[in-house]
Amino acid sequence: MAPAGAKFLGPVILEVPHFASLRDREREIVILRSDDGQHWKEHQLEATEDAVQEVLNESFDAEELAQLDDLHTPRITRILTNDFPMYFAVVTRVRQEVHCVGPEGGVIMSSVVPRVQAIFPDGSLTKTIKVSVQAQPVPQEMVTRLHGNRVAVSPIVTVEPRRRKFHKPITLCIPLPQSSNKGMLTQYSGQPGQEPPTLRLLCSITGGSAPAQWEDITGTTQLTFTGDDVSFTTTVSARFWLMDCQTPRDAARMAQEVYNEAIAIPYMAKFAVFARRTFPVEGQLRVFCMTDDKEDKTLEKQEHFKMIAKSRDVEVLKGKHQFLEFAGNLVPVTKSGDQLSLYFLPFQENRL
Repeated sequence: MAPAGAKFLGPVILEVPHFASLRDREREIVILRSDDGQHWKEHQLEATEDAVQEVLNESFDAEELAQLDDLHTPRITRILTNDFPMYFAVVTRVRQEVHCVGPEGGVIMSSVVPRVQAIFPDGSLTKTIKVSVQAQPVPQEMVTRLHGNRVAVSPIVTVEPRRRKFHKPITLCIPLPQSSNKGMLTQYSGQPGQEPPTLRLLCSITGGSAPAQWEDITGTTQLTFTGDDVSFTTTVSARFWLMDCQTPRDAARMAQEVYNEAIAIPYMAKFAVFARRTFPVEGQLRVFCMTDDKEDKTLEKQEHFKMIAKSRDVEVLKGKHQFLEFAGNLVPVTKSGDQLSLYFLPFQENRL
């Protein structure tokens, strides 16, 4: 932004297109700001509908407002600011429920997975601070792809700020893992003293943006079962995760593998296929996966390729391979047994 440091007499609205897949309400967009590109903090002035509308009403008449509304789509995020930092960043993350909790305690429930709760008893905090709870669902089909039917997992639950010690234990409630046949791997009666032997509680205390390192803490934590939910207490804020695993000694390793897949960032992108016939029975195909590009700006247009197909916007995971299959009279010239794939990075030319 320029001029950096400029202060305005009234709020300024910035409209920025984004390419995030928010998965209904599972993820959210946050605005970060920085004055040097090194140190970032969350932009505090929230661009709520009411705040934006108030600013617009003061600045535009009804006809101009109607035109502005026509331009506004869910793929545009608005930043409301009274001053310019050097940089704004539009970032997506798993949705956080942020609340101010003080010495009197309180309860935070996840809006993504309502059965996830954090209960802060009276005296667990000595002063009022912002506390957040994050619940990240993990699709069972992803777990099955990695480990077959041997593993089922709960949502990943994070209490922020991480690595904070509470003066009294807080209670976390998490739903039991559900396998693809809608139950636990081990038949579980729900009776006291008959806890499923395959259920493990995993914890990661790494802070900030450092990758999670999962440890099995089942042996040192008392689990309480209520129907299809598990509750336990902790004196430290961290990430927690339940895993139902037929080989409990492998739980931490398997969790790391599933977690590495689960944290891939989803983007909205589109695929375009370009073709150019070089001989009557031979041609060239190029597949292009684009986030913010327009197909008419591609190199293929200059090289006299024709666009023969284009997808709608679809979710694509950052840093993952998209595999291609061919049918009909299309046979790729490749080494026998090789399946062609395209590696997706957002805002890059992803071409095959």
